[in-house]
Amino acid sequence: MGDSLKMLFLDMVRPLSLADGSLIHRYELVSNLAKFDNEIHIFTAGRSALSNIANIHSHYIPPGNFLSLTLNYFGSSIGLLGSETFDVMYTRNPNFGFLAGLFCKTRYKKMVYELNGIPEDEKNLFRAKSKGDKFSQLDKKNNFSNRYFSAHARLKLFVLKKALGFSDRIIAVTPGIKANLEGIYKIPGEKIVVISNGANTSLFKPLEQEICRKELGLDLEIPYICFVGNLAPWQGVEYLIKAAPFILSRFPECRFLIVGDGIMRYDLVKLCKELGVEDSFIFTGVIAYDRVPLYINASDTCTAPFIFARNAKIGLSPLKLYEYMACGKPVVASNISGVSDVLEASGGGISVLPENPGDLAEGILKLLEDPGLRMKLGSKGLSYVTENYSWYSVAKKVNEVCKSEIETER
Repeated sequence: MGDSLKMLFLDMVRPLSLADGSLIHRYELVSNLAKFDNEIHIFTAGRSALSNIANIHSHYIPPGNFLSLTLNYFGSSIGLLGSETFDVMYTRNPNFGFLAGLFCKTRYKKMVYELNGIPEDEKNLFRAKSKGDKFSQLDKKNNFSNRYFSAHARLKLFVLKKALGFSDRIIAVTPGIKANLEGIYKIPGEKIVVISNGANTSLFKPLEQEICRKELGLDLEIPYICFVGNLAPWQGVEYLIKAAPFILSRFPECRFLIVGDGIMRYDLVKLCKELGVEDSFIFTGVIAYDRVPLYINASDTCTAPFIFARNAKIGLSPLKLYEYMACGKPVVASNISGVSDVLEASGGGISVLPENPGDLAEGILKLLEDPGLRMKLGSKGLSYVTENYSWYSVAKKVNEVCKSEIETER
């Protein structure tokens, strides 16, 4: 196969769902890595669109509940590792990295581990949100989860550290994650490479706004503000809702598209009602991946109101930001590392203070009031993302990391 690699992507590749950006990440990374003539083996629960792509070998796991799915996954992966040898074992899962490093070291030449966040930060944030009076429903849902996280925190941290230790190379999606790995986990900086997330620039591209609105049944005349993503605590959608009264005072006909689903949905809908803006918000629920560009292109501007917690510490490489810009839409987003940097470098949007409804509203209003500015910023963002953040370019960097590890061994 020349310079191509035989790779095992040791993570579940499920059918795409907007509610989980990590699924999109896995799908796009695997499909683009295959374009470099690598032989890639994946595990899927049910049929996957990846099965039809050349160079990808799918190993099916019978669907079932979490326990049976996990057992079937481990059984199948152990069977595969017992019969074949791989150049690279690539994983984003600490449990799989830990077990492979313990029991399967002779079945692959190098392990590459990709880290997209600091797990304990996310758990702490869920716990913090569940304690607030405004999130009482979340509190009810997560009492058991909080106790579970507390009881198993040390074990999970141990597993993650071991998985990172077993890895020959670590890919961090932000400089902040790399800094945490060096400072807290004591991992040598030369072992870590930063590769940001990306956007599918073949799928996420400018489309005619009127056509998109007609297909979605949206009003052709009024302004739309769009948020896309998992309704998780760190996304800051509550601040968009709190900004709505300011925006509606000047554009009363404006509507907000909340495209996605997640644990915060109940509380966000409740907040809309408390503020009397429920008629201005459209919660779509989960939308098929290939239809998300319709909602973005139907909108006038898009937003990413991330909060300080978790995001400020490790920085961000948000899919939504790249996807908005790939569609040629101007963005109003929180001034947080990894977000403001991209907006400044591209000229594709406006940075605002995180957790500040007034500042968020002013940024959005500035774009709503100036169609020429929207077009100018959207065009700049589109050019920048197309050149720097396509999934193909991300996969090319990952492929180079994997190849360099194999060539070092040779």
